[in-house]
Amino acid sequence: MTRMLPLVPLALPAEFVRKYAIDLAAPYTAGWSFDHKDAAFAPDGAMYVLSRVWRYKPGGEEAADPADRSLSVWLVSRYAEDGDETPSAVGVFETRRKYSKYGDAWELRLAVLPDGTVALSGHYDTTYLVDAELSEVIGSLGMDCGRRRTGAHPGGNPFATRIRVTPGGRLLCVLAEYGTRGYGDFSENLVGVADGPLTPVDRPVVEVFAAVDAAPKHQNAQFDVRSYAMFQGLPVGMGHRPARGLGELVDERWPDRFGYAPHWLGEPEPLRDDLFVVPVFGKLYRSGNRGNQFAFALLDDKGNLLGRMEGMEPWKDSPFTGECYRVATDPARGRVFHLNRYGLFAWSADGALSARVGTDAKPFSLLKNFSLLGCSPDGELVLVQDKQNLLVRVPVPEGDLATEWAPAIEAALARVAKERTALKKRWQQVAWHWTYEPEPGRLRSL
Repeated sequence: MTRMLPLVPLALPAEFVRKYAIDLAAPYTAGWSFDHKDAAFAPDGAMYVLSRVWRYKPGGEEAADPADRSLSVWLVSRYAEDGDETPSAVGVFETRRKYSKYGDAWELRLAVLPDGTVALSGHYDTTYLVDAELSEVIGSLGMDCGRRRTGAHPGGNPFATRIRVTPGGRLLCVLAEYGTRGYGDFSENLVGVADGPLTPVDRPVVEVFAAVDAAPKHQNAQFDVRSYAMFQGLPVGMGHRPARGLGELVDERWPDRFGYAPHWLGEPEPLRDDLFVVPVFGKLYRSGNRGNQFAFALLDDKGNLLGRMEGMEPWKDSPFTGECYRVATDPARGRVFHLNRYGLFAWSADGALSARVGTDAKPFSLLKNFSLLGCSPDGELVLVQDKQNLLVRVPVPEGDLATEWAPAIEAALARVAKERTALKKRWQQVAWHWTYEPEPGRLRSL
């Protein structure tokens, strides 16, 4: 099987650019953006990348002409394992409420289920299922609750705000609850695993093992008891969930590092079928958050707090700068990774720090321009160069990372510079926005 190219331009289809009259030369301060949110891999080795195009235009909510419309469009791009740097399929998922049946989907994330189905999940536990070729939405699950502030969705069968797939095919899920952290809205609170398949007609039971806030306020038995989310044999809701909140457990375990409630939940990642890295963060402040407390906690599927990723300092290694909250896991090799503006970190499965590459000196200062999207089945880091819209797959050495990783990162950064020059000769680009003419049938409106 041919390895996928290590450097891929995250391009916009020219047909899409023309339809919406996107000015690629305009700076993002002009009221638009093109961001890359997630990456996931299918069982056949294909890579999917989730990107978002956002644009605001005065009066754009009412404009019938796409050229004058405010946009909230998600692009799902599929890259085959054959090494082609052009997407084999692109699904266009428009979520502005006036022009879409999908409502205003906020902050979607991407997963590929064991059967190859693509799952897009976002706020209010809304989950959309798309076929592997990105040709149609084959199922949707979402809330039908009078307290929802935005969006409309048929039915009342939500599933998850976040989904990740474990090595054995379990679904690691994050569910939202009403009234957490003192808010009169839904926010991510519960973490659990599901063992059955998720299909357009059937959702599996999620066995909840952790709650960041153990005592949400002002819940209602009609809306807030989840029949498919179970804890100790009973549906989660009202006063029934894990008795100790994860924020409270982290405070108690590491009192020198935490204590700024209310805590909030990052995006959990699987290390094994029964072992997970669950990021937990302290309260956010408008005045700045560098130095705030955080923990990349290690939990099993019974909710036991086994440890954390060690070796990070709250100020020196703060993930709050640039909002670099994600971790990536390599279950096959038992490794955990994190990239922020101050360093690139690697840990073993027990939380011991294996290596840290700081970004305070060249050439590693270039890492400040990258964000972490995930880890490939081959153990490569999947990074995105945010300003130049480039996806980079960085091989991680199999040996001792303490001595081998820094030279490997340096070589990868040098390779990016060389291959980027070659890409500019093969691809059209305006202000680092790459475009291409997709083959007929590859661009589909979902």
